[in-house]
Amino acid sequence: MGSSASRKAPLQVVKGPVDIQKFMGDWYVIGVKPTAFEVGAHNALERYSYNGKTVDVDFTFNYNAFDGKLKSIPQTLFPDPNSGNWKASPFWPIKMSYLILELPEDYSYTVVGYPDRSYVWIMARQPTMDDGLYEGICNRLVQEHDYDLKGLVKVPQRWDAPPAPKA
Repeated sequence: MGSSASRKAPLQVVKGPVDIQKFMGDWYVIGVKPTAFEVGAHNALERYSYNGKTVDVDFTFNYNAFDGKLKSIPQTLFPDPNSGNWKASPFWPIKMSYLILELPEDYSYTVVGYPDRSYVWIMARQPTMDDGLYEGICNRLVQEHDYDLKGLVKVPQRWDAPPAPKA
């Protein structure tokens, strides 16, 4: 029988509204506790576009190398403009939690968590992130969000040219 002392408090999402339009665009995955589908990702990029009700996400990456096979995983987000507690659907009828844990006023980066803390995504508008900022995020994940960072990997990013716009 488990002890209630070992249970973690629910993750706290960002307070206040999230500007859905400002959240749209390209997000480079800088660090991740990956799902099975994301292991080996290089140049991982999530491209968000709002269609008035839901958000279409085009997640692409090269598998196992910068010149590896290009993989694409489309998803749908169900945003809540009043909070960072969104839902993600890799396919119907599945809807999973998409918890926006950090989002600065300039929307330059975001941290997205999962309720049981098995996954986390650290994403930025640029393919690189200042080491001090990344370390600060990791420290907050441990200290404020009670994450175990075992399994967190930095996603290799190398862009010789900006990604092509979605057709």
